[in-house]
Amino acid sequence: MSDKEIARVLGISDQTARTHRARLLQKAGAGNVCALLFVCAQQGWLELPQHQACDA
Repeated sequence: MSDKEIARVLGISDQTARTHRARLLQKAGAGNVCALLFVCAQQGWLELPQHQACDA
């Protein structure tokens, strides 16, 4: 989601959403959102959906 979309959902300003994202990246030592998600998954802070096998 974009900062504007996140801000709208959370009822905060665009700038506040950008600030929160930047602080999360910094605290996790991640250079981008993809790296942040990886760190969160590794640390158990993010629950990932289970993959189901395809019946082909």
